[in-house]
This record gives sequence, structure tokens and C-alpha cells, in this order.
Amino acid sequence: MWHNIVRFGLLRIFYPCLMIFGTIGNILCLKILLRKRFRRQSTCQYLCILAVIDILFIYLRSTRYVYRYMFHVDVRNTSLWICRSFTFFSSSLSHLASWILVIVSFDRYFIMKNFFTRRNASSRVRKSSCILILIVCTENLHYFHVVGTHIPLQISSVQTDLENATDNFNYTLRFVCMARQEYEEFFRLYVPIFDLLFVAIIPFCLMVFTNIGIIRTTMHSNMLFTTSKKQQRNNRLTIMLLSVTLAFMLLTCPSVVYICINRLKSPKRVSDTKLLVLDLLESLWYTKHALNFILYTLSGQDFRREFIKLLSCSQRKVPNRSNNLDNNSLNIQLSVYTDNSPYVNRRVLHQRHRQSDCELNKVPTLLISKSLCVRAPTGIHSDFIVSTTYSTTQTGTSNARRSSSTTKTSVQ
Repeated sequence: MWHNIVRFGLLRIFYPCLMIFGTIGNILCLKILLRKRFRRQSTCQYLCILAVIDILFIYLRSTRYVYRYMFHVDVRNTSLWICRSFTFFSSSLSHLASWILVIVSFDRYFIMKNFFTRRNASSRVRKSSCILILIVCTENLHYFHVVGTHIPLQISSVQTDLENATDNFNYTLRFVCMARQEYEEFFRLYVPIFDLLFVAIIPFCLMVFTNIGIIRTTMHSNMLFTTSKKQQRNNRLTIMLLSVTLAFMLLTCPSVVYICINRLKSPKRVSDTKLLVLDLLESLWYTKHALNFILYTLSGQDFRREFIKLLSCSQRKVPNRSNNLDNNSLNIQLSVYTDNSPYVNRRVLHQRHRQSDCELNKVPTLLISKSLCVRAPTGIHSDFIVSTTYSTTQTGTSNARRSSSTTKTSVQ
């Protein structure tokens, strides 16, 4: 009973919420880590790749349970192509999510040891990521040949007559996403061991080794040298990385170990308690892929600042849009200065130039001086003539500079 209630809650509430929250969180991670402050660092580039992997992993794994809840059938059992593709990508993404953390941990350790330079950071990230994807996809190609088979199902039909009743059995073939008969032993024994080693145990050991080295190097450098702003920024980035690897060790590793060991035992009948534990551990495993945004926000001070800047920029765009609509309705805005002498007009123009050094004003200005008696258009006094208009030019070292040209015009 409890197992059915928990499973119903996971299928109806947890996994749909996980898809929504995980998508929003990982997209925000991409948005912030690709900003100018972070995107040049190789660690943040690896974390961007991890965010993409997490989005794909959450959708692929959660879709299976949501589809089962909606249509009461496993999506993998719908066709051979879906079965093999789903199994291949599911296994590949779980391997990539673990090993990308191993690579970023080694990358961070080598940077702190001054083995790597920042000049070739982008090319190093691209090459290592492509090699990792190629290796992981190659080692999971066997799923396109191993899984997917048809099993016979026995359907009984009872025929009755006046004297006796006879049972007739009909057989039908049904497609099931499981190992083919000749590979059943291989799939039951070796595939769980393979996943256990390459998803949990080996990445766990390598991350423990690199994280200990990172912590020791950070403490050693802080004791020997005065902490500069650059060193403080690197320390904050290191803490952010350590929080992600710690979440992997606490959430992913126990779940994968228990699931793989349970697959090795392969009992004929699984108890409800064991099914409940499997469902809860699997949900914890999936939750880790949606928690990176919270981990970055809690452990990374620079990440929090960039997130606040992102929110403030989005809030500023709302009033600016209304201002732009008002400004577009006007073709030109006139600032009129009046005086009796051209000398004062030159002083006003000089002050206007000084103001443009502090604040860029692209609005063209009409300088009006009182002079000869002329007939002006409607709305401008007849004693005024247009004396000066100026345009805006931009230099590389200072703010806007303005050049003026004087043209006297008389209106007949």
C-alpha cells in the first residue's frame, strides 16, 4: 500500500515538477556561466556542458515515468527503435554526467598547479569534451544489438459445451525492451558491473583524489602568500566545484551502487519494500541533476552577484520599453536656449559639450539667438533664427564628443 502511494506521488507530482524545476535551473546556470565574468574560465565552460547534459538526462529519465502514468505502458516497449535509442542515450548521459565532473576536477587541479594556461582553455575544453563523448558513445553502442526482443504470451480461452469445458491456449508475440535470449546472461551479470564501475566507483575515487589535492593546494597557497582578489575569486570557484562533486558523492553514488547490486542479484520476485527503496534512490539520483543551480547559488558568491545582476537587468528592460515607445512617437526633441548675444550662445554650447563628456546625449539641440527680425514658422518667435546644430561622434578613450557647425538662416 505504501509503495503504491509513494509511486503515485512520484509519477504524478515529483517527476513533472523535477522536469520544470530542472529545466529552469539549468537554463539559468547556462545564462549566468556564459556571461563575461565566467565564460573565459575552463571550469565554467565544463559546467555549461554539465548543465546541458543534466537537462537531457532529466527529460529522458522523467519522460519514462510520466508516459507510464499517462498511458499505463512503458515507453521503451512501444517499438524496437525507441527501446534501443532510449537505452543508449540513457546510459550515455549517465556516464557523461559522471565523467565530466572527473574532467573538470582534474582541470581545476592542474590549473591550481599551474600546469595549464588560460590561453588555450577553450580549445582544451572542446577537445576533451569531444573525446569523452566519442568514448562514451562507442562503449554504449552494444545496446543497439543486445536489447529488444519479442516474447510469447499465452492467452487462454475457455470453450464450453453441453458435456464438458475445454481450455484452448493461444500464443501471441509481444515486444519487450529487455536483453535478447542469447545475451541475457551477459546483460544480467556484466552490464550492472560495468555501470557500477564507470558511473559510480571509478569517478568517485578520482574525484576524491582530485578534491583532496585541490583543498591541499588552496590551503598551502593561502598560508604562503597574501590572498589577492584573483586568488579569492579562484577560491570561490573552487568551493562551487566542490559542492557539485560532493552532491554527486552523496546522491548519485549510493543510488547507482544499490541499483546495480540489486540488478546483479536478480531475484524472481521483488518485495514491495525493495521496490520502494529503489524508487526513492532513483528519484534522489535524478534530483542531483536539478540541484546545480541551488548549489552554485549557495556556494558561489560571484554566481550570486551575477544572478542578481541578471534579475536587475531584466527589471530595467520593462520601464525602458515604455520609454522607447514614447521617444519613438517624437521625431526630434528640441532644447532651446535663448539669449541676446552669440557669445552667450557659445558659452552654452561649451557647457553642453562638457555635459556630454559625463552623459551621452544623442538628442540634437537647436541653439536660438535673438537677432534680425525675420518671419519664422508657426510655433517659433519671429525674432529667432536657427544658429547651430551639432552631431555626436564617439571616440575610443572618452565619452561622446560633439562637433558643431553654425548656419544662419533667415526665413522670408
